[in-house]
Amino acid sequence: MSTRQQVAEIAANIIRRNPTGIRWVELATQVRAVLPQVSPNTITGSLHHFRNHLPVDIVRPDRGVYAVHSAGEDVAAEALAATPAPAKFREQSFYQPFAEWLVDELEEATKARAIGGNVAGGKWGTPDVIGLFQPRKTDAIQFIEEVVAVEIKIDTTSLIVAFGQACAYKLFAHRVYIAVPRDANSKDLKRLDALAGVVGIGLVKFNADDPANPDFQVMVRAARHEPDYFYTNEILGKLRNELDL
Repeated sequence: MSTRQQVAEIAANIIRRNPTGIRWVELATQVRAVLPQVSPNTITGSLHHFRNHLPVDIVRPDRGVYAVHSAGEDVAAEALAATPAPAKFREQSFYQPFAEWLVDELEEATKARAIGGNVAGGKWGTPDVIGLFQPRKTDAIQFIEEVVAVEIKIDTTSLIVAFGQACAYKLFAHRVYIAVPRDANSKDLKRLDALAGVVGIGLVKFNADDPANPDFQVMVRAARHEPDYFYTNEILGKLRNELDL
């Protein structure tokens, strides 16, 4: 049996003894303990090959994690995801709390208002919360005003829809945030986290069970970019009254 085959067999057995998951670093450490006579570099290379040729009963549920595949658990998880618990509160209950948090705690807006609905012409153009970050008269540098747009979702089955809406807001806003329940599927949250970093959208998680104490927490801070000012002016023109412009 070649060294590569030995490493693959030992690694597979270690994973089967840790069916709920083992991280790559711990897996490599245990394999090296079993094969002390083999160069660590050789073991690392063999584990890389193993990663690309996993046995049928072993999966990678996340980056750097190996676990035993269980069809029964997958079916149960899919059934659970298909029948999410009904939300206790309306989504609109979190608009004003987020607007206040955006100004008072995150300090990325000097004024913010709960909007929602179709005020700006459809769901792709109307954020749930919109804010303005304006220079104060006492500021040494009078910077250009910035628009902040926010999409809030409490329905954990439509997070990708919320992400698409948030992407649309980048057309007119300098910074965009998406806020999602902290008890959303962990894999979905990780994908949103990765996507948010790629496109520069901010990601916030919160307690969707308590509008009085949503406990907003930043996972990814929004990156500033230059919007298309034609659409910025168009949106702000429609929201002039709501923002006291």
